[in-house]
Order: sequence, then C-alpha cells, then structure tokens
Amino acid sequence: MVILDLLDGLPSCRRMTPLEVVPILQTQYFQHTTNRLLATLSICSVLFLCSMTMRHEPALINYIELVTGVRPRLEETPLPATSRLPLFLRERYEFLETELFGRRLHFALEETQPSELSPTEYGRHAALLKRYFGEDVVLVIGKLPSYVRNRLVREGVPFIVPGAQMFLPMLMIDLRERFSKAESRVQDKLSPVSQLVVIHQILREPVTHIPLGQLGERLAYSPQAMSHAQDELQTAKLCDVRRAGKSIFLEFALRGKALWERAEPVMTSPVRRTQWIRWGQPRARAVAAGTTALSRVSMLAEDAIETYAMRDRDVLAALEKGELFGCGGREEADACMELWKYDPWVLAENGSADPCSLFLSLRRSGDERVQKEIRNLMGRLPQ
Repeated sequence: MVILDLLDGLPSCRRMTPLEVVPILQTQYFQHTTNRLLATLSICSVLFLCSMTMRHEPALINYIELVTGVRPRLEETPLPATSRLPLFLRERYEFLETELFGRRLHFALEETQPSELSPTEYGRHAALLKRYFGEDVVLVIGKLPSYVRNRLVREGVPFIVPGAQMFLPMLMIDLRERFSKAESRVQDKLSPVSQLVVIHQILREPVTHIPLGQLGERLAYSPQAMSHAQDELQTAKLCDVRRAGKSIFLEFALRGKALWERAEPVMTSPVRRTQWIRWGQPRARAVAAGTTALSRVSMLAEDAIETYAMRDRDVLAALEKGELFGCGGREEADACMELWKYDPWVLAENGSADPCSLFLSLRRSGDERVQKEIRNLMGRLPQ
C-alpha cells in the first residue's frame, strides 16, 4: 500500500520509450521518492524483527508456566550487562531475565534464524555468554532439530525450545518432546497451585473466609500465582469469586468428598520426577510419600527403600547445602526422593503426604494391592 502511494504521483510510463523514462529517473522527485521508499522498507524490516521476538516471548512464558506451574515475569536485561557483548551476539539474541524457584535466570532469545547453527556454534555462543554474564544463560530457540538438542544436552548447554523441550541443568529440569505431547492432551488439567487450593479446601478449613493473598502465604505461592489459580478454578467451574473491598475470596459450592469427586478428573500427579538419594547432615526436610506413606495408614508392607517427597526447588537447595546427595542407583541409595510440583509440607499429616496427593501420585500404579489401599484411603475423606 505504501509503495503504491509513493509511485502514484509519477507520470504514467506504460507507453514511454526508454529514452523518455531516463530523464524522469534523474529528477529530484524520483530520488526523493526512492529515499522515502527505502526508509519505509527499513522500518518494515525492524517491525518484522520485533514481531518475531514478540511471538517468542508469549510462547516462552506459556511453556514455563505449563512446566513449572508458575507464570514468569520476563524483564529486559539491563543495558550495562549486554553492552559489553560481541556485536554478533547482540544482533542474534534478545536478552531477558526472570526469577524462577528462587534463582535469577538469564535468557537469550534468538531473534532471527537466517541459518541453522551447528551444536558446536550454539555451544560456543553459550560459553561466551556465560563468560560475560558470570553464570549460565539459557538459549531460547524457536526450532531446533532433535540431533542438535541431543548434542546440547550431552554438553550441558541450557536451552528451551518452547513447546518441545526444556533443559535447565542448574534447576535439575530435563523435559523432552514426550512431555509436550502428553501435555497437549491434558491442557484441561489444573496447574499445581490450583490443585493445592482444591486439596486444601477438601482436607482443611474452608477457604471461603480466607483472603486470597493470605491463602497464598499459607500455600507458599505468590500473589500472581494465586491470581492465576483464581482464574483457572473459575474457568473449571469449581468455585466462584467474592470481593469485599480490596480482598478476594474463593467460594466453593462443594466440600470434602463431593468436591474431590468433581475435581479428581482434572488433577494430576504432584510428582515431577524421582531421584535416588543419600541423606546428608543435617537430614533434609522431607515428608514420607509413595508406598512408604501408604504403608503407615494401611496394611500394605513398606518397601525396603523408603520414599520421601520435597518440592523440586527445595531438593535443589538441599543438594547445594549437602543435606542430600544424588546417587546412581538403588544399591547406593538411602531413599527414593520424589520431586513435587508443590510443597508437600503444606498439607502433610504426621510427617506424611496428604491423602489426596498420595492417591494422585499412586493412581497409575500397576500393583493391585496399592490400588486397593488407595481406594480405601479415599473412602475416608471428610464428607
């Protein structure tokens, strides 16, 4: 449209000979028009590149929220931190940062992909960024062949391909395409924070008289996360919202077993993954989980290796403090540690995981004895 407008003022040259057209090309008007056209094309190019970056940001935010249950707030990395970078890195990446699991993470979003880089080149970029930032920088790449991703994993290069794979070794997160495919079938499931709110309503005092902000403090979630839970639970038609002044309250029509039966189909296992561990000194803060917790409230025999649970980010902190040590297999382990999406201590009972979360973590078990005992366990829920 802009180009047509610029050319619209020129004399028609449909029936002109080449000798008649040349003087027109030499006129000041045409040169001015050409300059305007080039400027317009430059602006369009900048807007196109910006739109490419803007498309990556929502995809990154949504993918992190899908994986962790926390919606990150991305901020532009301050200029002093990026101005020292080599020009080719500043041209290829946009630099953002956020807080995740109590740790500051830096992201390098690939703005353009004029050519596919090799694993070695991406590894070199990551090494340079680490040297300038003083810590790992996560590469965020729109598309990446599986062989490149596998090579980056082997070399320990942190990266995210939104919707496909997240490899953050500093947070002990390694989720592959199989996660993406599985989640695409269960996008109607509750997020960890929403699930925890529902379980609190089932097992503890009703949340009707607890302001949303205060409930978030009890459950160890930020106001932003609780706001997300509010929207999600309303959408799932599990609760209504009441406002009193500046306070927001969640109102559940159902309680106890009736709410459990309504919500259980949209709930997922709290277990993100498991790891064999050895205890350090002092012993890490963990709750009994899995068949260990189930054996304490049923006739089921306890396993030789006990199972415990901690929130995923707390496991990371315990490993850094020497309260836990990872090990290669069952033979070396003191226990099996489940890394949970939310803090099991929030609703723990007598040092064991709450019955609802315990059921969700074991409902896929192929052991008939386990299936029988978790059904009996849920039969004891409050009415």
